[in-house]
Formats: sequence, C-alpha cells, structure tokens
Amino acid sequence: MTNRLSGCHLPFAIRYLPSAIYHPHYNGIIRAVLSLPILFHFNQHFNQYAEIASKVCYRGLLKVLRSHPSTKFNIHISGTLIGALKWLDPEPLEMIRDGIKEGQFEILGSTYAQNIPYSSDDWDNARQIELHREVIKDTFGVEPTTFWNPERCWRQSLIPLIKDAGYERTLIEDHILRRGGVTTKNVIATKFGTQSLIVIPDDETLKHKFNFAAWFGRETQLLDYLQKDEACLAYAEDAEAMGLWGWERGVDPEYTWKNLDQLLTTLESQNGIKLIHFADAPAPQQTIDSIPDGSAAWMNASLKRDDAPYHEDGYADWFDFNKRSPKLTHFKQTYSIIRSRLQDVKANTHGAQQLKRAALHAFLANQYEYGCIGVGGLNYAGWENARTAVPISLAAKFADEPKEFVLIEDCNGDGSDEVLISDGKQLLIATAYGGRLLYWFDLGSGRQFIGNQLPVLTTEYHGDGGYPKVTPTRARRLPDSSSTELTDVLPPTPYGKFFPEWIWDGEPTPFKLPLRSMETNETTMPLIAQTRAFADHILLNSDENESRPEEWLDCRLEKNGVTFIRYLSDELTLEKSFRISRNNAVATYILRNHDTQPRSFRLRVTHELCPDYAEVIRGGRDALRFIEGRMPGALNTRTQTALVVTATRMWQSVERRVDFCALTIGLIYDVTLAPRSEQRFDMRLERATLS
Repeated sequence: MTNRLSGCHLPFAIRYLPSAIYHPHYNGIIRAVLSLPILFHFNQHFNQYAEIASKVCYRGLLKVLRSHPSTKFNIHISGTLIGALKWLDPEPLEMIRDGIKEGQFEILGSTYAQNIPYSSDDWDNARQIELHREVIKDTFGVEPTTFWNPERCWRQSLIPLIKDAGYERTLIEDHILRRGGVTTKNVIATKFGTQSLIVIPDDETLKHKFNFAAWFGRETQLLDYLQKDEACLAYAEDAEAMGLWGWERGVDPEYTWKNLDQLLTTLESQNGIKLIHFADAPAPQQTIDSIPDGSAAWMNASLKRDDAPYHEDGYADWFDFNKRSPKLTHFKQTYSIIRSRLQDVKANTHGAQQLKRAALHAFLANQYEYGCIGVGGLNYAGWENARTAVPISLAAKFADEPKEFVLIEDCNGDGSDEVLISDGKQLLIATAYGGRLLYWFDLGSGRQFIGNQLPVLTTEYHGDGGYPKVTPTRARRLPDSSSTELTDVLPPTPYGKFFPEWIWDGEPTPFKLPLRSMETNETTMPLIAQTRAFADHILLNSDENESRPEEWLDCRLEKNGVTFIRYLSDELTLEKSFRISRNNAVATYILRNHDTQPRSFRLRVTHELCPDYAEVIRGGRDALRFIEGRMPGALNTRTQTALVVTATRMWQSVERRVDFCALTIGLIYDVTLAPRSEQRFDMRLERATLS
C-alpha cells in the first residue's frame, strides 16, 4: 500500500493504527492530534444567588479563559442566569460577548431553564429551546449549532426536537455510548427516523481528572489520561466547579483560578492536544442507529451516597427517581394545567401575542431544572411561580376579545380569589391580600407595567398574591487578591463529595488548600420582588413594628371597580377603591376614625414599578432609572415609557428602593384624624412618554 501523501510505503503494523500517523521527516510514529473541546456550563435560576456565583466564580473563571486569547473554549449559559445577571452583575455577559467577537468562545444552546427534556413534555421542550435561542441571539448576537443536553439524560426521540431547532450536534456521556455499542471515544452520528445528529463523547473520567488538576494543581493524572490514542473527547463541567463549589466549602477560589490558569498553559504546550470549538470537531467516524436511554452518571452516583450533593433517599437510580418522585408527579400535573391554559390562547391580536409571549416566558422560567434530583418541590417558588403564567395568559385572552367587566376569579390558581377590572383597554388584577395591585396590562399593545413575575426569591411560596417575606442574612466573604496560607488536608478533602474513590489512588498526601471562614459578622438584606403596587404599610405607634400589607381583606364590587376594607384597629379603618381612569390605575383612599378621640398613624404606600416589563428583562438594570421631582416614578430607558405616582394629597416624604427587576417608590403620610371624621384622597399611577 502506498501513502497517497508521501508516496512512501507504510509497514503493515502502521497502516492499521487508526489514531496514529506516519510523518516523513521522522523515523517512526507520532501521536495523532487529540481534539479536546472544553465546555463550561454556567447555570443559576433567576435568583439573587446568581450574583454570589458571579463574584466568587464566573468573573474569575472568565478572566482566566480570556487570559488565553488564542485558545478555544465552549460556553453554555442558561436563559434564567442571563436574565439574573443582566440585573445583578452584567460583567460576565460582557466578557462572554467579547470572547465571542474575538472568536475565542463558541456558545451552546439548550433549554432556557435547564429542565431535563427526558422528564418534560415535548411541547414545553420545544418552547424552552426556542426561547433560549432567542435570548442567546438577543444577548450575544449568535445562533448556536451545538446543543447542551441538560443534566445529560438521553432518549433517542429528542433528536427531532434538537434538529428542528437548528442544532447539528450534542454531547452524550461515554457510559451511555458504550452501552449503545460505541467502542472508541470518537465523534459519531446517530439517527431517529430520517434525521441524523452528530454526537461528541462527554468523558466522565476526563471530567474528574481535569477537576482534580484544577482544584489541587496536580496535573499528572490528567496528562497521562490524555496520552491515550483518542480522536475526540469532551470535558464538560459546571462553571461553578471553578470557584463556587470550593468557596461554599471554605476554599478560596483564587487558588482554583491560579491552578486552572497553569493547567491551560500546560495543555497549550502539548503538541498532541488541540483545544477546539465543538463546531470544529472531526467528522463522525461511525453511525449508531440507536443509542439507549441513559441518565447522568453524577445523579446515579449521588443517589447512592448519603453525603453526595443533591442526594435524595429511596431511589435506586435516576430512572427510578424520574418514575416515582412525588414532586415530579405533582408538578407534571401542575404544568399540564398551565400548558392547557396557554394553548387555549388564540393570540389573534398584537396585544394578545405579546401577552401570550410573556405568559410563556413565566411558565418556562419556572421549570428550572425540573427532573433533576435535589431540586424543587412543593412551596419552592422556582417551580410554583409557573402559576403566574395563568393570569398573564388570561390577559392575552381578554386582549383578543376586549370588553368592560369587574369579576372575581382565582386567576392564578394559588387558592385565593383575585379581582379583575377592565375597561376594554386596560386590565388590573388586584388581590385581597393587603388590597394590592398585582398586575397591570395594556390589552392593545400587550405591555405590562405592574407584576414583575420572573425573579425567584429564596423564600417559601405563599401564593402569587402573598406578600414576600425576606429577612436579613449573614453576609459571606467574597474573594480578594490577598494571599491565603495553604493548609494541609487529607482525603477526601472538602472536594471529596464530587469525586469517585479511585481519584485518590497513588496521590501523595497531604493535599494543600487555602481554607478560610467565609462567614462575616455583617448581615445583608436580600433583594425583594413581587411586592406589587398600592401596598399599604401602617405604623400605629412608634414603639411597634409596622404592619405589612398581607392580611386578607373584605371587599365589595363597585360598578367600575372594587373596594377593599382594612381594619387598622377597633377605631380606625382604611378603604381603598380601584378603578381605571384615562388609561391609568387609580385608587381612592378613605381613612376613617370612629373614635371620640383624635387618632394619628403613619401610612406608607409603596409601588413596585416595571414599565414595559419585557424590555426591563431584556435590558437589565440599565433599563430602569428613577424619576425625581414632584412626580416620582420609574423610567424605562429603552422605550422612554415612564410610570409616575401622583396624589391629590401631598406626602411628607418619598422613599426610593432598587428591587429585583423593578424600582419601588414609597409615599409616606403622617395622618391625624379628628374624632369621628374621615379623610379622602386619590393616588394614581400615570403613564407618560418622556422625550
């Protein structure tokens, strides 16, 4: 046989070495290049913890990657995390955007909220994938061609979903591929019907050895493993492994970033290793007609170890969990009901289309990691808040058939009735819990002004109309550039829960890690959200705590609105009537003293403002700014739409607070009522367009 490239004759033994090549300038064989795509998977819910993850992990990790500008990396970032970072800490998004522009990063697509497609309804899966692609295109200006399969659980029927969404390739764990008859760690293709998908092996052993090198600075295991004659295998890991996991266990992440930096330098110096984008992976070497169903190795391992992350008792493996988990069964039914409400919306008008889109976003965002062990459950806001899609989808139906009405209905399925008021152009939804305005929609344009349904608070779910309860938490120490002394530690070390037992074999002890307490003596107040508008806080006596707007109130329907009645004491009542006037939301307050003595109290009325909410989510913190002056409010800088607060009675002071995806304005009144008297005034939320 003659080598077509060099014309020389190859020895028989060399001809049949699939991963070796003969070089005419060397008297022997050199290793073929190993294609090594490195993927970091960034993921958090639409939660304030994303800010912690960013400051103790994402920033440092991305700075290390960007310090190797000629090296290719692959990035996946979930849609929920993108939304959270836009408000909380957009710097990592800018770093990713810069890496894409310079050709260093390839972005992968996935499901928006990292629900496990194996566990989820395929109608939901298709919408999840569509929404994530839209967010990636809007945020980074690219359309990914590689699909990250959340939590690595595989079924062959996912292929049409992935292909129809525009993806060409995905990753599947090597143990699943081996069960399907794949004998080499190489790129393959697989089919479902007439559609074919490229598959890159996701190497579990490689993942552990790479992490070991990054966490301890010991590279030998990894380099020895990479000397094997393999054509292409992928390292795929949570970005949180490079800082956050250690920080949560007292390890300074600066040490991890330093080790990772050195490891990347080492890999770059290896002639036989080429770090690549998934789009540049070698062509498939074989086609496998069907790959068997499979689940993530890490979940099966965690279910078998009581001390492992995300462990849940009582399940043999993930398939057993997926079949028998009560929480999955419960929310499967819940999601089914909400899905049917969304599918019932015809969306024949522009306003209905926009509102259905907003409802779908709320539904999908709150399926975060559905199907994963150790996540979610009853009263977990990150799943329960999917109910917020129901009132928004109802608004979409009203936008298709606008009319005037006042009605009572449990429109969000949280077990309590809401009052809906519409003049055919605007829709207000109020709750009897504190008599607050939960939602405000413009039915013609589909724009939303009150609601703020997407942020997920770290509190127990108390219904869509429940007033959020947040309390101070102990602040935790963030990374800094100060040197931390290394401490000797023995296996399993703080990282033991993430490793199989064999990783320690042959490694000299002790290991050295920079350990420090992450706790401080300071406390911090978490961001709040979903307080909504016309929230009345009452302070009757200076030595008592302010009463919150969360109790259940009596109400009566009026011709064009509704009145809520709040009993402040045996002698004092507050009546508040909602109505729509000139496309604005208006509340008339009547304060009554039934006593024979004068009574005084403080009334603080807060309004959580998010005008043109869809653009607030797209733009993040820069999308909103406070309006100062005699009409305080919030301006959407992307649309120049303002929402201001006015009142026929002047307030004593005004407060301004930055919340999670909204700005809150509070008007404070010091009230004195004469014996057996009443005072009345109007308060309005007015829309305006500022030039």
